[in-house]
Amino acid sequence: MKQAHHFFVGSLAAICLAGYLSMSAIAQEEKSPDLAQTISKVRENVAFLHNKLPDFICQEEVTVRQTENAKTTEEKHYLISLRAVRRPQEAANLFSESREVISATVNGKAVNERKYDPPIHWLRGGLARDLFTFFDEPTSSCYEFKPVSTPGATDSNTLVLDATLNKNLRPLPTECAHVPESLAAARVWIDLKAFQVVRIQEKTIHEVQFSKPFARTNGSFTFSPIIEYSPVSIHGSDYWLPRTKSVDFIKTNGQYSDSYMSQYREYHKFDTSVTITTIPEDQGSQPANR
Repeated sequence: MKQAHHFFVGSLAAICLAGYLSMSAIAQEEKSPDLAQTISKVRENVAFLHNKLPDFICQEEVTVRQTENAKTTEEKHYLISLRAVRRPQEAANLFSESREVISATVNGKAVNERKYDPPIHWLRGGLARDLFTFFDEPTSSCYEFKPVSTPGATDSNTLVLDATLNKNLRPLPTECAHVPESLAAARVWIDLKAFQVVRIQEKTIHEVQFSKPFARTNGSFTFSPIIEYSPVSIHGSDYWLPRTKSVDFIKTNGQYSDSYMSQYREYHKFDTSVTITTIPEDQGSQPANR
């Protein structure tokens, strides 16, 4: 009888455990939508951003650090007013960026610089190019997404994906063929509660020759830009926009690197107003007094 009792208890425990695991799996499936649903919801949110984001102005804080043989040789700091204005729909980048320097320092000393332009286009705000390329039409359909890791107990609200150009598309759409090399692949972090992109790390590029700003180093470089996004309020509406963008240019053979870090804050809607004054016809046609 004792053996039968032990068998019954053990079987009951096994059944309960199996039922618990089954219910947990079902609950997990209900809590975490499948990959296709996740991508679809992210695309919907990016489409909203594309259609609704107004022209805006924000503060950009830029730190540029040159390092050689593990020592910082120069550090520049800029506080900038960044204005982003919509371009025509067919433009490669949805927003045109312009900058006005508020203050600048070199190695901690104030300098009189009123203009700052990122030396190469990878250092621009990332306000449209990366996010819209991966998740907005017409290029979003060029990519396939594969999970890198399953969300664990410590970070159950984040999904990490590798995005790569789908080379099996036949015929290859024109927009897919024109995707720049730097955006041929990327790693993407998605907030599963908001279905928003929180981080994009572009494909690592190797052996890139620069004439500027690195001509003096006489070599090729490796770099991989990273953009981090978070919700910001503009004119009473919330949008997920860049908070930081960073990139390190590391010389392939040598001890030289340039690092760029941009931080964005104080987003506001940018308005322009035009006042048109008309002159009544009878007043405009009166002959001049002689």
